[in-house]
Amino acid sequence: MQETRGDVLPIYFVGDESLSMEGPPLDQLNEALSGLRDAAATSPAMGEKARFSIVTFAGDALCRLELRPLTDEMSLPSLTHRSGGTSYMSVFQDLRHRIPGDVATLKSDGYKVRRPLVFFLSDGQPTDKPDGAWRPPLEELKSEAFRERPHILAFGIGEARGETIKEVASAPNLAWIQADGMSAASAIAEFGASLIQSISKSAEALARGSDEIQVPEPEGFVSLKAEPI
Repeated sequence: MQETRGDVLPIYFVGDESLSMEGPPLDQLNEALSGLRDAAATSPAMGEKARFSIVTFAGDALCRLELRPLTDEMSLPSLTHRSGGTSYMSVFQDLRHRIPGDVATLKSDGYKVRRPLVFFLSDGQPTDKPDGAWRPPLEELKSEAFRERPHILAFGIGEARGETIKEVASAPNLAWIQADGMSAASAIAEFGASLIQSISKSAEALARGSDEIQVPEPEGFVSLKAEPI
């Protein structure tokens, strides 16, 4: 029997690259991701326990970064706006097929894999046709029958609606909407700070033997329902 190499936590950042993100929002998002990479230099647990991937969506879904150790030496893509709409359906379908393969690879490498985390960020409503076409793949992704189903933390900015963001999240307490009076770029900066804290604290908890996810309340956002995990 293969000896286990320890526990790892797959983490997916799922980001909106639709045209409405052009300019300061995407600039700030790239800066936030760079900040996450830099934070890995001061958190050995992140490199040891966290595995990180970037999947984006506009008219379709693209994997910008395949799952890999989260270290300060990680090479990051530069996210940019794309045309074609805001297809929630494509990215939920992508995750439903991507996550099992990633988990299988990690297990074949000797790791014990914890329940994945997805950080979902969008500045608008889904444009999939017909209306609601994104819901069936989301239901598959969240289904208890899906062995590798992730925790989904959903963040809405700009024109995103609270009821939609709440529906995307895997639990009511894992959904947040941008606070009134915040610009999208400012909200993304606060999202970035929360992302860093969440991943760092979750990785450190896993290093201590706990698989409890750590979710500090993000500044500049309103929780859509604060209930215990």
